[in-house]
Amino acid sequence: TFLQLKEEDLLLSGTGTPPQILGFLVKSGTNAQARGTDTNLDCIFKGMQACRVTGFAEPDLVVMHPDNFTPIATYKSTTGEYSFNPLSENGGVLRIWGKTLLLTPAMTSGTSLVGSFRLYSHISRKMGMTIQVGLNSDDFTKNKRTILGEFRESLEIYRAAAFTKCTGLQ
Repeated sequence: TFLQLKEEDLLLSGTGTPPQILGFLVKSGTNAQARGTDTNLDCIFKGMQACRVTGFAEPDLVVMHPDNFTPIATYKSTTGEYSFNPLSENGGVLRIWGKTLLLTPAMTSGTSLVGSFRLYSHISRKMGMTIQVGLNSDDFTKNKRTILGEFRESLEIYRAAAFTKCTGLQ
């Protein structure tokens, strides 16, 4: 749903200004890896190395915008064969460099996040997502309904250096 997409957006890019949480991409101390002349795959690998060397953490997840996955998925060798493993060979789970890949439009296009999410971050939820529909002010006479969707949670990032923001992806 769109409320879940908004949650992903805030977890990634939240500004930290109330009522927003501070997201992974804006947390100070997070590693940064620019693509430069590398390929998207090379940039992500270097981002993983930054997690290992600087953050002393083994990454377990890569978060990427679907548009930035397209050049990886459609890359062909000089003989015309796809270089990326088809889903059938990975048990239906997308993987890059052996790590789970999460594709979401909530991630800023051109950016990827690599990190050790299981060990060095946690989402605390005070309540689940709720959606309320009702009448507000003169909604009845205008034949309108007001919809309120909300959730209450916090994001704890225990070691910012266990995460790397990869930028400049194509």
